[in-house]
Amino acid sequence: MENPLPYLEQQDCILYGITRIASIDPQELTPELCLIESNMAMAFCLNSWMFNRGLK
Repeated sequence: MENPLPYLEQQDCILYGITRIASIDPQELTPELCLIESNMAMAFCLNSWMFNRGLK
């Protein structure tokens, strides 16, 4: 990525994706969407951890 998004915009995008997937009826979730949601949640946590540690 040439121009990465600022930290808060990254978090907003990730959180938006998580909430969109979470709004889907759980009975209709595919294994792929579950995996994407899980990965996005991990990315959100890692971004927070890095920011709090001063790495960003």
